[in-house]
Amino acid sequence: MNHKVAIVVGGTGGVGSLVTLGLAEAGHDIALIYHAADDKAVQLKSRIEAAGRRCMVVKADASDPVAVARFVGAARDAFGRIDVLVNTQGCTHELRLLHESPVDDLRRTVDVELMSVLYCCQAVVPTMIHQKQGRIVTIGADAGKVGSSAEAASAAARGGVIALSKGLAREVASYGITVNVVCPGPIETELFQRNSGQGTITAKLSAAMVKATPMKRLARPEEVADMVIYLATGQGSSFVTGQAISISGGLTMC
Repeated sequence: MNHKVAIVVGGTGGVGSLVTLGLAEAGHDIALIYHAADDKAVQLKSRIEAAGRRCMVVKADASDPVAVARFVGAARDAFGRIDVLVNTQGCTHELRLLHESPVDDLRRTVDVELMSVLYCCQAVVPTMIHQKQGRIVTIGADAGKVGSSAEAASAAARGGVIALSKGLAREVASYGITVNVVCPGPIETELFQRNSGQGTITAKLSAAMVKATPMKRLARPEEVADMVIYLATGQGSSFVTGQAISISGGLTMC
């Protein structure tokens, strides 16, 4: 039986691993590209294969267009098709004002959070056009809609992802391809802990975010993953494209 095939970029993180497993449970073979977390990648591969799905795992830098093209080509050759692309990659960065941020850090943030998404979309679209169907979903951030102090580069990159996805959605809609962005507010993940600091700083920042959120808590990783899987696989999402959907408990409403 030929299963549908999903490429997941950065699929070893807190939300990414849930997305990867969820897509496998929904009947997709998985091609996973990751940059770190070797142990998690091995564990995910084992779990997916134990569930009867095929899984291809490659360690590479998704901000390298040559590496991305090579990976996507290998996935297409191995599985024969590409039905879904999910971009879950994110960048660890300190909270710093723009004028205090090293240029190399700014460049790396934009490379990981915007350019890698562009390269991955560019690489899969020809196959999806040939198939006349496909789903592309990127995990962005509400900061891409409204900005965020002390992480201007990340907000700019996430805003770029939204614009990229809307433009691409218009380009490929006639081929039956949908393109959407899931925009979480703060999520209870290891990446949030690393980016916001440790101990008292994290506690104060989390408390401030909770206070500002109408639903009075942070998002849970599974809530973000569920929306991604819905957009990537759900029958009810087949007419949804070019959207940036917030998962923030009402922290932003736009």
